[in-house]
Amino acid sequence: MVNNCPVCGSKGYVILGKSKTNSISDKFINKDYNVVKCNNCYSYFVLPQIEFSNEQWSLLYNSEYFSCQSKWLIKQRAKELKQRFDKAKYYLKDKNNIKFLDVGAGEGKTLIEGIGRGWEVTGIDIVDNRIENAKINKIKFTKAKFLEHEFPENYFDFIYLDSVLEHVLNPIEYLIKIKRILKTNGILYVSVPNEDSLFNDVRRIVFNVIGRKGITEKLKPFDSPYHVIGFSFTSFKYLMNKTDLGIKYFRNIGRKFDFLSSPPNKKAFWISLFFLFPIEIVGYLIKRDVYLEAYLTKEK
Repeated sequence: MVNNCPVCGSKGYVILGKSKTNSISDKFINKDYNVVKCNNCYSYFVLPQIEFSNEQWSLLYNSEYFSCQSKWLIKQRAKELKQRFDKAKYYLKDKNNIKFLDVGAGEGKTLIEGIGRGWEVTGIDIVDNRIENAKINKIKFTKAKFLEHEFPENYFDFIYLDSVLEHVLNPIEYLIKIKRILKTNGILYVSVPNEDSLFNDVRRIVFNVIGRKGITEKLKPFDSPYHVIGFSFTSFKYLMNKTDLGIKYFRNIGRKFDFLSSPPNKKAFWISLFFLFPIEIVGYLIKRDVYLEAYLTKEK
């Protein structure tokens, strides 16, 4: 099963090409890796399966992973986070004494939001990149791999899984464990990049124009943000159905005005404004935006 699709288990795939590396991952790579697309469920993944050690993964996900956040982006993410928590609470039948878990807690801003709402808050991540406000005693935090840490069954009311599944080699195992520790009628928020977005189509054209035809626009397993598996509408829904989680809400989304993430004196601002912003708008209109998100529930 090592070289089978990590979502559906199929052996059939088409090779899309190589992926860009960086100075950190170059030190680990000792195999000829390809990004492929499953012929059955249309997931994207890496073959052969990546075999980095815990220490190597930690080096990739160092504190610089969360750098370069403008004031606009910080405010926008805080606004989005509040909206997500409000929506999750709306779907919860029992809105009192909420037990919350963030899998892949990152900087810990979800943990701060949960504490501010009076919830019992737990976070887990393979590295501790929490900001100081997320390191208070009320917050339970574990530095460990999610699948290797024991949580009580049927315990959490709300579990948050934002931009995590694209980073793991075994997404089915993650959702099966989450379902086990989620209460009946509890809510799981999950979001992943949409690899079939219009933005990626444009990236493919650019790669061909600049002479990088051997580099695929799908995934970035060896360069930030280190996505080792990718999802389409089809494969994301397949993943949810396979783990028997009920869908409360599902949509294609994307953050608009991302050019504001960089100051106007930076080249990234102008590239994003004149090149990426129009793609974002068209992608939104034709429902091929850059992200997929869902609110799922454990029905039994």
